[in-house]
Amino acid sequence: MIRAVTFDFWNTLYVEGPAMNRRQRLREDYSRGFLARVGKEVADSQLSYAFGILRHDLDHYRAVRHAAFDAEEMGRRLAGAMGIRLGASEAARLGELISSAGRDEPPVPADGAMPLLTALHGRVALAIISDTGMTLGHDLYAVMEQDGIAQLLDHFTFSDQTGTTKPEVRQFHHTLYRLGCKPTQAVHVGDLEETDIVGARQAGMRAIRIVHPDGEPATAADAAVSSVGQIIDPLREWGLPV
Repeated sequence: MIRAVTFDFWNTLYVEGPAMNRRQRLREDYSRGFLARVGKEVADSQLSYAFGILRHDLDHYRAVRHAAFDAEEMGRRLAGAMGIRLGASEAARLGELISSAGRDEPPVPADGAMPLLTALHGRVALAIISDTGMTLGHDLYAVMEQDGIAQLLDHFTFSDQTGTTKPEVRQFHHTLYRLGCKPTQAVHVGDLEETDIVGARQAGMRAIRIVHPDGEPATAADAAVSSVGQIIDPLREWGLPV
């Protein structure tokens, strides 16, 4: 019997829409304005370079250290890439502004996500297990709340809040503990083989991988689909409550 289903956020429940480029421009605008207010004028080229460094650092820590940045660390690293030193509160405020661009220019629900969650709500426990980058967990939650998706979910595990990223098993076990569910009774759904699928399988869960058209189809997942709305069939095979 399946008692819980957990989901990745990016490219699983949510996908990038037309807001992606506007979001980066907004991050730069927010950052430039904040730095000007604290007496640090920066050129556009400096800011663009600094965001490239921040993006590299985020990817490195996630892939190599399985760690995530909180708001303060994100602000400190962006400023540091331009030779600017900020105090803890200033760095945290800068990081919060960077993150808020993801709420102000949000991604959009994937096709089939809302009908799927509505169909599963009340039948099994539902949760998010998401790695975060420049948009932090509380802003991703705000996006889901605005879309009416957060209200269908029972728990949210974001890497900036735990300090750990997938595929670390504790991300999955922490979520299942909060849901009151054993790994053998749970399924994780995501699109990344090396984080979602590897992590879920190591945690003792079943895994469903969403394989995008440009993705490598080989997978160790228990099932593979092309969109999140298609996961209902394998869930039924594994004992989804009626």
